Amino acid sequence: MKKMKQPMIRSMQALVFILIISIGCKSTGHGKHRGASGKGSEDAENIAAATPNGTADIQIAISTSHEVSLYKQIHAGCVIDIFFTKGMVARNVLADPYFSWLKALNLNSLQYSGGSPSDHEHVIINDTLINGGKGDGYNIRRSDVEARGESYEGILDGVATVKFGVDFFNQYCALLHKLNVRGDVAANVQSGTLPELYWKIKRANAQRVIFGMEQNLTSNAHVFPDGTSYRKKISQWIDSVEHKFPGIITVVDAAPVHKQTAKFATWNSQLKGIQGDEARLYLWDKDILDSKDDAAVSMAEINQAFSQTIPHWFDIFKSTFPGKRVSVCQWGIKAKSSIHNNMTGCLYIGKFYEFMIRYNKANDNLIGYACFMSLKSLNRGDGGKGDADNFYKTLKNCGLLFTGNKKVDDIEITGFNGVSGVGCSENGNYALLLINETGSEVNLAGIKINGASTTGKIFTMNSVSASSLDSYDVKEAVNKGSAVSLKPYSVNVITF
Repeated sequence: MKKMKQPMIRSMQALVFILIISIGCKSTGHGKHRGASGKGSEDAENIAAATPNGTADIQIAISTSHEVSLYKQIHAGCVIDIFFTKGMVARNVLADPYFSWLKALNLNSLQYSGGSPSDHEHVIINDTLINGGKGDGYNIRRSDVEARGESYEGILDGVATVKFGVDFFNQYCALLHKLNVRGDVAANVQSGTLPELYWKIKRANAQRVIFGMEQNLTSNAHVFPDGTSYRKKISQWIDSVEHKFPGIITVVDAAPVHKQTAKFATWNSQLKGIQGDEARLYLWDKDILDSKDDAAVSMAEINQAFSQTIPHWFDIFKSTFPGKRVSVCQWGIKAKSSIHNNMTGCLYIGKFYEFMIRYNKANDNLIGYACFMSLKSLNRGDGGKGDADNFYKTLKNCGLLFTGNKKVDDIEITGFNGVSGVGCSENGNYALLLINETGSEVNLAGIKINGASTTGKIFTMNSVSASSLDSYDVKEAVNKGSAVSLKPYSVNVITF
């Protein structure tokens, strides 16, 4: 589905959204809330009107009759460039305060590497697992860079020329060990070797191998002029890896399915029937949103993306790569986006998790993997300048869902269309992700679990909120009590 750029359509989107907000209805325009089961209430009499900056009441019904395990591999992060700070000064990611900062995200796994380094970096076989070793940085080789027609001194802002005094892959492995999580490794399919890849998999205890990223680009044509050449090499690599590491998840490098160019279509056609458990798909905000500075238009586009656009892309994906799962190797919000680090962007992150959890429950975990790109954007180590700290607050909040081994329940929200969410439970304890995208304060008037009303519950609510959609003054709060009130423009995780 291509983005709608026509002025008339864009104006209509803005008008529809403004009208929706003014009567307190859900901004997707469905006129109802859809829970994790995909079922929603269509009883118009249950929808209470509320004005912006007013109040509204909601009721929540939770059903555990069709619960499924929460698929935790959709909560991963990419470690590209976290190992150095501003001025390319090495950062010890194993020491506080950075380690505790990272641990608080509760990520299921970490990806190494991502973006451009995956086509340049090397590992040193039989080198140490911990800090130090014979390597330095990404171990980028001049000959590899020049074979691509690039400048060794200019690649990645000169990272190849810096002596960091630490091998990044070794530090990555030590970080995995300290966090007690597994790795997802990207193979250097251009100048790397299978023995190097074996070493990566073994030392990272990798659950997944991504066989290159964006190999269909012109800059990679000297190695892979077309999909056929990529398929020939990667098929052999997949066979070798699966033989040596049975059960490992393999990801092939698809061209974007949502951009129906002749080049992309040909590349994907040439991959038809290729081995692999998953195929790569990026879900960047720039491919979804087309708004500039209008927060209302942005929210309308966000809701359309999760209700229509992305599900349509997934339908194309399923027909292009039948039997494979979607591997979202990179998702996030670009620094130049109008919603970067403001409350609209925070709502986008919350809705991304809501969408993934709900969609996977209804579609047998089609989204096999999702990795936020990149963790460094949240903390660049330059005293807070340029840090996407509001996004960090939201990711940390959503990460609370991934503690323990929760099940995804069905929830239905009635009373006010402007709040959406998903619900999880474990051993009689519940965790709800509730997103209030309106300017109204919303009170939780009651909860029913499997038809029975609950009383006497003590709720703990972790929230991030702001006074407006375009605000950068995003506040964190933790409240505990017998009543729940969702602040305007907020992403909340409620446990009880």
